[in-house]
Amino acid sequence: MDAISSIIWSTQIDTLSALIRLIISLLLGGAIGFERQLRHRDAGLRTFTLICIGSTCAMLISIWIPQLYPDFLNGDPGRIAAQVLTGVGFLGAGAILRGRGSVQGLTTAACIWIVSVIGLAVGAGFFGGAVIATLLTLFVLVCGEYLERFSSIGGANRILVVHCSTALPNVDELKNVLESAGVRSSSHTYQCDFEKNQSVVTIKVSVHSRVSQQELRKKMSELEYVSSINMEA
Repeated sequence: MDAISSIIWSTQIDTLSALIRLIISLLLGGAIGFERQLRHRDAGLRTFTLICIGSTCAMLISIWIPQLYPDFLNGDPGRIAAQVLTGVGFLGAGAILRGRGSVQGLTTAACIWIVSVIGLAVGAGFFGGAVIATLLTLFVLVCGEYLERFSSIGGANRILVVHCSTALPNVDELKNVLESAGVRSSSHTYQCDFEKNQSVVTIKVSVHSRVSQQELRKKMSELEYVSSINMEA
């Protein structure tokens, strides 16, 4: 046990210590990736595991270079690792989608960033911090969504697309109907076609878990100019 412990906590990077840290990185990154995979996110188990392993490897290289070349004046152990966060920032930006007045993928982008930091911590030998950060991340992902859905002040963000048979719909009336159904609305956009006398109103809403979507559809259908509605996640 003493031999294994000395290898794990060694400040000198060799093949065996690197292997152990990469395996730990695989497990921690895989735990967060597995949670994302269960929720059917585009970035899942493989993506998060590879990001964590890559970050750990970058940190190992950062430590190994000045260890191998002690007289190398520019052998800053944090230089290579620091670039990981910059590179991961671009990767996270690619996970963010914008459309119909909403922004999606922010949680995935944040997870990509935190997983890279966890990988760096493992590579630096800060195993306690890496494990705690992993557990806290899983707690936020699992319990945070639960609280958002079921707390009295929160709700699931949705995009409501309303197709109207008039080019000049009463948007205030639409929002009042939403409020009466227990759906909070915020920003909205609309497109109108005067030639066809049609329009499409896109409203960003917050839907509580207790709200009946059937009841919402019924209330919206009572408006004569509403031809169809579509709720997008």
